[in-house]
Amino acid sequence: MKRVLYRRGERGQALAETALFAILAILMAFGLLAWIPTHRARTAATAAAYACSQFLSQSLDAARAQGNAIDIAWQTLNADWSATKGVNFRVRVSPPSGPGLPGRCLVSFQAPPLFNGLLGLSQDSWNSEWFISRSETWKARWQ
Repeated sequence: MKRVLYRRGERGQALAETALFAILAILMAFGLLAWIPTHRARTAATAAAYACSQFLSQSLDAARAQGNAIDIAWQTLNADWSATKGVNFRVRVSPPSGPGLPGRCLVSFQAPPLFNGLLGLSQDSWNSEWFISRSETWKARWQ
C-alpha cells in the first residue's frame, strides 16, 4: 500500500481559502439585502411621482391641481403595498402656469441603511424621482 504524502500546509491552506470565501459570500449576501429598502423606496417614489403628474395634468382647475397632485402622491406613498417603513419622503409640486404648460412632480426619498452596525454604512443621501407633464389643454380651464 502506497502512502500519499501531503506537503506541509496544503490542507491548512484549503481550509483558510474556504473560510475566506465563506466570509466573502456572507458579506455579499448582506450587501445585496441592504439594497432592498432603497429599491422599494425608489419604486414607491416613482409610482407616487407618476400618479402626481397624472393628477396634475388632468386637473380642471389650477387652484386644485397642486393640492390634488400632492394628495395622490402621499396616498401612493402610504399604500399598504409599498412596505417602506422607516423611509423618509418629501413631495414637491410645481403646477403648470397655464393650459398646455408643463408642471413637475418631485418625490425625494431617504432609505435607512440595513445592517448599518454590521457593515459600517453611513446614512444614505436623498434621492429623487420626478415626472414632468403638460396640462391637457382641451380639459383645463386655467386662466
